[in-house]
Amino acid sequence: MLRSRSGALGMMLVAVLTSFALAAPASAGVADSAVVTDKGTVRGTTTDTGRVFYRIPFAAPPVGDLRWRAPRPAAAWAGIRDATVPGPACAQNASPELGQPRVTVEDCLYLNVFTPRGRARHRPVMVWFHGGGFTGGSANMYDGSALAREGVVVVTANYRLGAFGFLAHPALSSVDPRLSGNYGLLDQQAALRWVRANAAAFGGDEHNVTIFGESAGGISVCDHLTSPLAAGLFAAAIIESGPCSLLGHALPAAEAAGKQFATTAGCAGQADVSACLRSQPVATILDAMQNLPPEGPNTPWAPTFATPVLPVEPMAAIASGAYHRVPTIAGTNLDEGTVFVALMEAQGTPINAETYPIVLAQMFGADAARVQATYRGAAYGGDYRLALSAVNTDYLFACPTWALNRSLACTSRTYAYEFADRTAPNLYPSTPDFPLGAYHGAELAYLFRTGAALDPAQRRLSARMLSYWTHFAAAGDPNTAQAPQWQRFRPADPTVFTLDRTGVSNRSGFDIRHHCGFWNTVHT
Repeated sequence: MLRSRSGALGMMLVAVLTSFALAAPASAGVADSAVVTDKGTVRGTTTDTGRVFYRIPFAAPPVGDLRWRAPRPAAAWAGIRDATVPGPACAQNASPELGQPRVTVEDCLYLNVFTPRGRARHRPVMVWFHGGGFTGGSANMYDGSALAREGVVVVTANYRLGAFGFLAHPALSSVDPRLSGNYGLLDQQAALRWVRANAAAFGGDEHNVTIFGESAGGISVCDHLTSPLAAGLFAAAIIESGPCSLLGHALPAAEAAGKQFATTAGCAGQADVSACLRSQPVATILDAMQNLPPEGPNTPWAPTFATPVLPVEPMAAIASGAYHRVPTIAGTNLDEGTVFVALMEAQGTPINAETYPIVLAQMFGADAARVQATYRGAAYGGDYRLALSAVNTDYLFACPTWALNRSLACTSRTYAYEFADRTAPNLYPSTPDFPLGAYHGAELAYLFRTGAALDPAQRRLSARMLSYWTHFAAAGDPNTAQAPQWQRFRPADPTVFTLDRTGVSNRSGFDIRHHCGFWNTVHT
C-alpha cells in the first residue's frame, strides 16, 4: 500500500525503522567452543546459558566487481576462525535524530549463531532478518540467547542495505535481469542456504527452519514466502509488523529511481553506467542516497517485483495462493504509529489542530476529510498526535496485516497476534511528551531481552512469547499443553491473540477496532 503514498510518509517510515537501541551484549564466557562448518572451523564463546558465534561469513565480500551482483560463496579458510567478536554492519547512512552512525563497510555478509548449552541434535532453527527500512540496522543488534535458551538455534544475518542492496537500473538489468533491485533479498537467501549446509554442525535441524523478522525484516519474510528462489529453504514463517504490501516497487518504477540515483552519483551519460557506479567509493554512494532530490521516488530502497526473484507483488501473490504454503504467524502492535508522529515532531513538524488536516491532506488527498472525520482529535482527548498515530497504525499496519492473515488462512495454518503492552520500555533514543504505548518495535525487548529492563509482569509476558515463538518453530503450532491456547486464525471466525502484561487472550473484532472496513474505501 505504501507504494502509492506520499514520499514524505515513506521516508518517515524508513527513518523510524532504523532507530532501535537494541544491541547484542559483549560476550561473557570462555572462547572454548569450536564448530566445523563447510568452509572451516570457527571458535565461539560458551557462556552460562549457551554458545554464541559471531561474524561467520556466509558469502564472499560484495566489493569491487561483486558490488550489485548475486552473492558468491565465501572462501574456505585454514586453521580456526575467531568467532568471538561481532562483525561490521552493512554500509548505511547516519540518522542523527535517532543516534545511528554512518557505516562505510561493504564487506559485511556475516551472520551470528546462538545455541543452547549441550550438544543435542535436530533442534529447530530460527533465522532472523533485522528491520531498518531496508536502509539501516544490523544482525548484531539482536541477541538470540533468550530464544536459544528455549531449545532452538538462532541465526541473525546481515544483508546489503540501501542502494547497495536494492538498486535497480537498466544497466544492471541488462547484465542479469533476475537480480536488479533485489541483492539484499538474495543475500538473505544465501544465508538460508548457509543454514541448510551448516545447521547440523550447530545442533540444528536443516529441515526445520523458521524465518522471522520485524518491520523490513518482516516484509522480507513476506517476500521469501512468494519468491520461487526461496523454495525449500524454510518450513515456517513469522511476520512482525511487516505487512506484505509495504515497501516495494515494480521493476519499471525501481529502474526509474535507479536512473535518478545514477545521475546524483555522477554516472549518468557514462558509456558503462554499471562500471562507473562500481568504481564509486562507498561514501559517494551513501552521499547520493542522501542527496536524491525531494521530488524523487518514494522510498526507492526496497525489494523489486515483476522480476524472477519476485514475479508478483507479494500481497497479490499471497492473495492468489501463489506462495510457499507454510505455517505462519503474523501480527502487529497496538500503537504502531506513535513513533512516526514522534519523529515528525522531532524533525520540526508539530501535530496539532492546525497541522493535523494539512498532514492528512498530504497523505490522503481527496479522502483526507473522511479520514479526519473517522479519527477526530476529540476522540483522543484533543491530542492530535494520538489521532495521527492511530491513523498510521490502522492504515499502514493493522488493516494490511488483517487482510494478509485472511489470505494466508485460506490455504495455510495461520496465527494472528496483537502486542498490546502499553507500558513497554522505550527502545528509542529519545522520549516524546506523549505516550508511545505499544509502539512499532516494542515487542522486540520481550523476544531478545536486550536494550531495556523488564518488570516482573513484563518478564512473565516475555516468557510466554518466547515459549509461543519457539514452540511454533518446533512444530508449526505455538501452543503447549498450558492454557490459554492460541487459536488459529480462521476467516469464518477470525480471532487475534492479544499479548499484554495483564494476560493473553483470543479476541474478536480486531477489524472493527482498527476501522478496516473504512480503510477499504480509501483510495491512496
